[in-house]
Amino acid sequence: MDTIVVGIDFSKTSLAAMGLASDVAVRAEADLLIVWVETVEKDRCEAEAELKRMCSDLASKMTPGNKVSYRIVSGRKVYTALNSVVKQEQADLLVIGSHGNSGFDEKFAGANTYKTITISSAPVLSVRENFNFDKPLERLVMPIDSTRDTRQKVPWTIEFAKMFPNTTIHVLGIHTTKNKTVRGEVEGYVGSVERLLDKEKMDYVTDYVDAENTTLSTIEYAEKINADLIVIMTEQEKTLSNIFLGPYAQQMINQSPIPVLAVSVKQINGESR
Repeated sequence: MDTIVVGIDFSKTSLAAMGLASDVAVRAEADLLIVWVETVEKDRCEAEAELKRMCSDLASKMTPGNKVSYRIVSGRKVYTALNSVVKQEQADLLVIGSHGNSGFDEKFAGANTYKTITISSAPVLSVRENFNFDKPLERLVMPIDSTRDTRQKVPWTIEFAKMFPNTTIHVLGIHTTKNKTVRGEVEGYVGSVERLLDKEKMDYVTDYVDAENTTLSTIEYAEKINADLIVIMTEQEKTLSNIFLGPYAQQMINQSPIPVLAVSVKQINGESR
């Protein structure tokens, strides 16, 4: 990772996102760029003074050779403005708060966060204010379903796991049907993930769940093991819950109290770059 962008609106949630983004930047030895999308609710001079203070506070924590900087951008839509910066910088990761002011307000039910994820040219790590950031990311949940691209999140999961010592990856096979062929596909994908993790010498455990709703079952499992991060693909198995509750990634962002790293196939294949 070379560059991490964090979107900030000065809410407690976005400050929590910045805290996690700075931690990841230090561990990945990456540059950190703090971006504020200008709004009428906050005075520009006041915002710039706060941004300068944030950069000054974080500078001493950064790895030698890596920098922390800020940028103020304009745009009617926060998610479009953020993605423009991500593209310009060819950033490797975008970190945002999933609630807050000016673009990430809870009344939008995660819609803006979801839009940020779907158009971003880099994977998006979304966090909530009330998550406990006093401990490192030690338990990462990686749900595996029957979709062809479900395993493409594995390299990103490994990268995060390597940044945090004593990390265990929890491979969660998701069965959404009794169909033996489909269940066999899930188990085959899980097996290939296990072989890759063995090759990378990663610590992991494997579990399976039967799920009517992939999102709720993943969150329930993550809460049971006190997980620190859930890694998902934005493209996921089509189930009835997708029809009634909206796209999988949007469900996860709306409901997960645990940070979510969302990766899309287009990001991996470079189509958004």
